[in-house]
Amino acid sequence: MLSQSKFRVRRFIATASVAVCIAYASPGLAQQSPSFGATSLSPSIQMLLVRIQPEVQLARYLDGLRVDFGQLDANADGKLDQADIELHDAMDALQHRSSMASTLMRYDLDGDGVVTEPEVRAVMQYQLRGNLHGSGANESAKAQQLLNNYRQIDSTLQSLAALDADKDGKLTYAEASRAPRPQQRRGVPDHTLVGRVQQAMTLAPQSKDSLTFEEYLAVAEALYRRIDTNNDERISQQELIDYWRGPSAPDAAAQAQALKDMLARAPGVAAASPYDQSRSGCSMPAPSAKAKIVLLSTYETEALSSVTIGSQDAVVHAGRIVVEKGDEPLYVVASTYSAMVWQFSGAVERVERVVMSSLITGPNAGDGNSVPLVGATGLPSDKIAFIAKSSCVNYFSEAPSGESVRATAAVRQSLGREPAVVVSAYSVSGFSVPSGKVEAIGNNRDRRLIIQKSAGTLRIEGDPSNFVLQAGPSNARDDLYMYSPGGLVQIDPKAVVSSRPAATYEVFPQQAGLVQLLETGVLKQNRSGDYVVQKKTRFPAGLAGAHSVKFLVLRGTPVPEGDPGHSCVTVEDPAVTSKFEACR
Repeated sequence: MLSQSKFRVRRFIATASVAVCIAYASPGLAQQSPSFGATSLSPSIQMLLVRIQPEVQLARYLDGLRVDFGQLDANADGKLDQADIELHDAMDALQHRSSMASTLMRYDLDGDGVVTEPEVRAVMQYQLRGNLHGSGANESAKAQQLLNNYRQIDSTLQSLAALDADKDGKLTYAEASRAPRPQQRRGVPDHTLVGRVQQAMTLAPQSKDSLTFEEYLAVAEALYRRIDTNNDERISQQELIDYWRGPSAPDAAAQAQALKDMLARAPGVAAASPYDQSRSGCSMPAPSAKAKIVLLSTYETEALSSVTIGSQDAVVHAGRIVVEKGDEPLYVVASTYSAMVWQFSGAVERVERVVMSSLITGPNAGDGNSVPLVGATGLPSDKIAFIAKSSCVNYFSEAPSGESVRATAAVRQSLGREPAVVVSAYSVSGFSVPSGKVEAIGNNRDRRLIIQKSAGTLRIEGDPSNFVLQAGPSNARDDLYMYSPGGLVQIDPKAVVSSRPAATYEVFPQQAGLVQLLETGVLKQNRSGDYVVQKKTRFPAGLAGAHSVKFLVLRGTPVPEGDPGHSCVTVEDPAVTSKFEACR
């Protein structure tokens, strides 16, 4: 059982405390404070003053505050308000629960999700065993170290016992996750994100319950100019000393003038909000009043598309969105990392609009100012819209998360309404809307397990029907289903409404292309696993990272077109110039 342990408080603590008090009371030992006047500046003004150091220029000062504001603006909507406080608080609670669960996991020796006193003692005795060997041959020292170890273990048990809500001697993850967060001490500045947002919001104009980015910078600039008495946009050491002799905050008139000057100024030091600048071109068609907004996001889908968008060297995935029966119109926003073709089916008449985005804008490219590579089937073109820039709505694979918060804020800013449904996963076969159900072969027990073993023995216990053993070089078809469990989906390019022209791949991407070229005799795999090029062709797109392989181009065979990614290419004919890295 987890037990409460009692310890005697050593007199050393009290003695040390008295010594510290004497040291600070002694004129010879106490730190001398500056001769500046006392300040009654608000915490918000003090927060702005932190970045004003000698020789700091106005432009650099405001750039630093832009970063600060970005940290405070939890939902990235360009203003600070109660919603940011609540989101920061929720994320802090999430991190606390995660931390407590992680702490507990450290002692869960048998992995059953429950921690007991014997487990804690066993784990800590193992972790502290080195202390005993470091005590030398002195038996007295070893005994003292052993006692210290026991005290440390008992102290840990005492802390964990406080989390055992039902006092049954067993600490569960649920109990650990309900542990209260540390409380902010009175009289101590609150440097948490919640506290900093609350402080910053006091800078808002009267009668307003929010602080915009421009208003935040206007107060900061007015404060800076109050210190910069010679108006050279550089704070000297003397100017800072003079200010601290009688510090004060800029008055409302100075703040209003700074805001007016800022808004009238051409793009420069403190031009318009970066939120407005970055979201230029991020508009979406307005939803109807009755439409339910659904936000879907994933890193990639589990299947490859037979159709490419924009380039033969781009890797395009395919996924399904099944529309469930119902009367409510749906407005679907789908954001992914990978280039994508979404196949809509079901009650598609419910779809009022679908807006799509991806981070990928071209072969191996993710230019935030370019059009994302996305497309859809199963819907008329007038119901399909594409976001103008890939950076407008970022993808996310977990919710809640910082990425999901920013994506939700982007949708809210463009549409004026919060998504009613937010769903994400790292890799999916598809989604069902509006329920948000996720389909994934990776979660299916029917997915094959591939074991790679080139030598030695391997013992398999249980049903061997659901695994593939690779005893030699990797097999392209096995690799295809390992990386893309959904395989290759055949799509008619004429049925695709896409951001850029859609066309059937000349050679399918990644391992699907290798399978295609092997089956047509263009490639042949030797016993070493190299892919021998025997006819004119092009490299499959996306052979980077774990997808990379080795190619051998025989004498008299043209070097394939396209991009081999991270794959190496050995050309047999020395007279042929190759721009690709040879295999070693």
